[in-house]
Amino acid sequence: MNGAMKAGMNVAILGSGFGLYGYLPALAALPCRVLLPERYRAVVATRAELSGFAAGIDWVADEHAAIDRAQALVIARRPADQAGLIAEILRQDKLERLLLEKPLAPTPALAAQVQDQIEVSGKMLRMGYMFGFTDWGRDLMGRSPTGNLQIKWTFRAHHYKANLSNWKRSSAEGGGALRFYGIQLISLLADLGFDRVLASGTVAAQPDEAEVWRATLSNHQGARCEVEVDSNSAQTEFLVRAPTLSLAISLPDPFGEASDATQDRRVPILSSLCRDLLTSEQTPHFSYRKTIALWQAIEDVTVHRIGERG
Repeated sequence: MNGAMKAGMNVAILGSGFGLYGYLPALAALPCRVLLPERYRAVVATRAELSGFAAGIDWVADEHAAIDRAQALVIARRPADQAGLIAEILRQDKLERLLLEKPLAPTPALAAQVQDQIEVSGKMLRMGYMFGFTDWGRDLMGRSPTGNLQIKWTFRAHHYKANLSNWKRSSAEGGGALRFYGIQLISLLADLGFDRVLASGTVAAQPDEAEVWRATLSNHQGARCEVEVDSNSAQTEFLVRAPTLSLAISLPDPFGEASDATQDRRVPILSSLCRDLLTSEQTPHFSYRKTIALWQAIEDVTVHRIGERG
């Protein structure tokens, strides 16, 4: 159950990439004050889609100062950085609420450790799992499918488009089609009751990458889910098919239609997620533990193949 949002709550953002172009406009739609480290000022000032939010920002010296003053904290940093900040964050008595990006850590084993630390701290937690806040995700959750399900998500990630060598390409750092993109589907499927892994595999041209992830999951009723995430595809589409529910979803991507052409398509979903964080009275720890458990089960059987896609 959610309560009323406390007006003027101090919410700090750590992360000058998605933290700014995703979470800053998402929070700007809510009655809160955003704290940002001074070094982010130049990014906000030079990006046309962000400069209009400057009036709602309180600038502080650095990230430590932001953490000290915050009642709620959004972290949009690399998974390893996020896991490394947890000890400092959990020592802050004033800090009551956390929104952490996915994956929680580079590996499910480390994610489980971080999840345990947060749960013991008693701080409110929301993870950046967005699919449950989409129209199609709510529809699917509301129907609780008992029959077979097929989900296919194909696109070309920015790091492949621009030929960038960064952490989002590296499985060891929490990137790739399974750990970075697939975790969104893993969270949704865990909540839908899919907890058994029949097969899982990744394909990439280079070691420590996962361009494509394919898996077959099942639940206790014997229903199967066929999943494919291709992060280096010439095609851009998102498909969900559940024949027993007469459900067939075909979208350009999972995030629906943008309400404002000047902002990231995910901003309305992130705003709903942030509102949930700032008004919630409890954390869905059981859901998050199920996600990590399914992620670990998938990793345990995943076969990694280097070479031609097919």
